[in-house]
Amino acid sequence: MISNGAAMRQLQNSRQDWYRITNKAAGEGVAPEVFIYGEVGWDGVTADDLIRDLAAIEADSINVRVNSPGGSVFGGVAIYNALRTHPAQITTLVDSLAASVASVIAQAGDVRKMVQHSQMMIHEAQGIAIGAGSEIRDYADLLDKQSDLIASIYADRAGKSAGVFRALMNAETWFTAEEAVAEGLADEVLIPERAEPDEQSTTNSVSDIVATDLEEEQPTDLDQKQTVDFTDLVKGGGPFG
Repeated sequence: MISNGAAMRQLQNSRQDWYRITNKAAGEGVAPEVFIYGEVGWDGVTADDLIRDLAAIEADSINVRVNSPGGSVFGGVAIYNALRTHPAQITTLVDSLAASVASVIAQAGDVRKMVQHSQMMIHEAQGIAIGAGSEIRDYADLLDKQSDLIASIYADRAGKSAGVFRALMNAETWFTAEEAVAEGLADEVLIPERAEPDEQSTTNSVSDIVATDLEEEQPTDLDQKQTVDFTDLVKGGGPFG
């Protein structure tokens, strides 16, 4: 049997950070990247940790890559504000999913990109309340206030009224990458491109190698005889090594 204390320590040791930062000391032309991959502000790692790490980055530009179902509203808004006030040029990229408050973080970019086939979801703030009726009614008012705040962020970045987004949030709306751009919640769809090999160069290179091999290995009479014998074996169903 595992005691409660040991079980908690085992759980904490198995937790993984929902964010990581690479290229913190990136050189010229290489932007540090912040990966927000997980539930924001949970799993024992707070938004304060990310905000502190962001403040320590000295770079002209930062890429923030998002794949998150959401998380803490307060933590997500704090991250949004930390990115908006950071002196670096911020580019947010939704790699797969920016849902709930993660969609708010995606709005922090000076440039906002939806990678092809990614999605965004917006809905009203949610929570769980326990207590007397008056306390639960107060909590409902608090949730409405958070939803209004989030709608105002969408409106500021999209150039539309907050009422438009309040209605979309109430309906829990899912956007494709193209729909997010059309709604003003992103600036562009990023379509990954791979560099194609130079077919002409490859063809020439292979031809040169073949031509060189042919020049260097002109068959002698013995080679010709061996080749004929080998062919005869194949035709006759003999062993092939």
